[in-house]
Amino acid sequence: MMKKNSLLFASFVLAGSFATAQQTTFNVLEKDYEISRKAKKGYLGGVEAKENGGFEMVYFLPSSRRKVKVEAYTFDKDANLTNTMKDEWDVEKVKKKWKFFNFKGDEYTTTAASVSTNLTGKMMFKKREIKAKYNWLAGDYVKRVKLLDRQKLTSENGEEYLFSGAYEVERDSTIYALAYPYAKGAAMQSLDLVKISNTGESRKIASVATPNPVKPIFSKPLLDENSRDVSNDDFPRDWIVVLAPTKIYGKGSAGNPNQLTYLRISPEGNVKEQFNFTAPSAGYRILNAYAKGNEVILYGMGIKKEGKYADEILGATVSPSSMDDNEQAAAKSTGGMLGGLGKMANMVSGKDDMAPSQQSLDNALDEKKYDDFIIAKISGQQLSVIRATPMAELNSKAVAGPDMKKALEFDGKKFVTNNFQILKDGSMMLSVQDYKPEGKGIGLPGGKMLGALAGVSTSRSGDSYDRIYKGMYLLHFSPEGNLVRNYTVQLDQKNKKGFFNNSPMTADNFPAIGYLIESKDGKSVNWVMEIVKAIDVDTDVSTFSNFFSGTSTTTTTKSYSPFYSIEYGKLDLATGKSSEFRTLGDLEKKKYYLYPKHNRLQIGDYTYFFSETPNGDRLLVSRMDVKQ
Repeated sequence: MMKKNSLLFASFVLAGSFATAQQTTFNVLEKDYEISRKAKKGYLGGVEAKENGGFEMVYFLPSSRRKVKVEAYTFDKDANLTNTMKDEWDVEKVKKKWKFFNFKGDEYTTTAASVSTNLTGKMMFKKREIKAKYNWLAGDYVKRVKLLDRQKLTSENGEEYLFSGAYEVERDSTIYALAYPYAKGAAMQSLDLVKISNTGESRKIASVATPNPVKPIFSKPLLDENSRDVSNDDFPRDWIVVLAPTKIYGKGSAGNPNQLTYLRISPEGNVKEQFNFTAPSAGYRILNAYAKGNEVILYGMGIKKEGKYADEILGATVSPSSMDDNEQAAAKSTGGMLGGLGKMANMVSGKDDMAPSQQSLDNALDEKKYDDFIIAKISGQQLSVIRATPMAELNSKAVAGPDMKKALEFDGKKFVTNNFQILKDGSMMLSVQDYKPEGKGIGLPGGKMLGALAGVSTSRSGDSYDRIYKGMYLLHFSPEGNLVRNYTVQLDQKNKKGFFNNSPMTADNFPAIGYLIESKDGKSVNWVMEIVKAIDVDTDVSTFSNFFSGTSTTTTTKSYSPFYSIEYGKLDLATGKSSEFRTLGDLEKKKYYLYPKHNRLQIGDYTYFFSETPNGDRLLVSRMDVKQ
């Protein structure tokens, strides 16, 4: 028990305990502290490394538009609390010191633009009214989106556009879109890159020649090592688009089904890279594009069907809308049977967005059976590596976890990927988890799960939790894209401790998130898995009183959110052996769950994890020594 000075540490009253775990493979130190009542009403805005090897945790508390209440706690490298600061600063001063502060006032209303398609595939511009309210527990805005006026987008010659991808740069209130000018009978040889303002003014800024008529099979901003904590809205990355031949635009030659076109476009609308390459499979489903240094890696899966084109094999893979999944969900009309009739009328009139969300497309694609994993590497504005690994090879190179009799078998269907990393030697690791359907329908929990991960509790209605997530697979690829080893671990989240309510979903309805922390010598990696260990329930009771009738109506709403914790083990890359997996917080014999954001920081040889108790009254700092 370590007592702290009551004057200096008024908010963190005491360190509840100190513990270390030393095994042949790990050195983990854990210390917990009592957190102030004020800080737990706000949110952890960020964690910053200090020059002396320590770190600072910054909390933002409910504040006004002009003044921000701040509590900052400084720790040394051994997780000892050394200083605390509580103050009220001007908003601009806070923004200047902490770039992660995103507060713009408790509420605001603004207009924005969106681009999507109508029933005939023609590109439409729509104005959006966005009403946002700040959630001080989540550190983000809860938004409601209303679609307003609409208009057709046309080329300089008055031709309507056929949608081929869109990218919104929220920072600049700008949308970039790729589209074919449509004229009956005209050859489709060049896409227009169009810049669309917030008011609906469009301007062609570049032409993109295409070898044949093409459709997008991938359209997303780049991911990088900071994507986890810094959103693309706050720091826009380059836009990556991959286009594939299609026969949908006419009976003429559509070209080689395997020849794809790669585009890299900056947030300012400059085409930085453009080239064609040949994929191992025409049915190449690209999951993400990851940037590391001067390289971009495309990773995904492939389905081989001789002579077939991507859209014939996979169907739609890119949502024809510039809005993301959460924005589309927020813009949907609701309201029972009459609301359903109104929604239908809005869809016909164009007031509602008819475009399927990216999540709904991904849900359908997850159900397909794939033949290969495909890794493509771009460097020097050209394709340098592309390799396809048959699914059967995953099983021949599979390694069982320490408590398993045999390795898990992978069948190439019903699975999701959740993390991709590049190690010091240039080799790559991809985390995969399979699932089995439960009940009717398909799909991840969609917007609700995403909201819950952001710390925003949402209602149960409207979402289906019908996947049971099971085995974890960690695929290790060489720098040349060849499979080295497939590490497998069986998870049974449903039986994990931490359930304290009768929630409509269980922990295994949520996929685990796996990532790696590489040892200093590069000979091993710490495999860290964020796993849902409990479901939190919040009950909100509101009463409406009718003054005239003398009656009152009470409404009780229950909201559920997943609580994540960490399981970790070490993998020896030379032998393929793994250690026993442990759970952060086990040493403290208390229930701790990761902060929704800013829950991990690496400083030199140490990686720190930050967790809290369900009611937010205690903080756990876990330090993992990764130099061994």
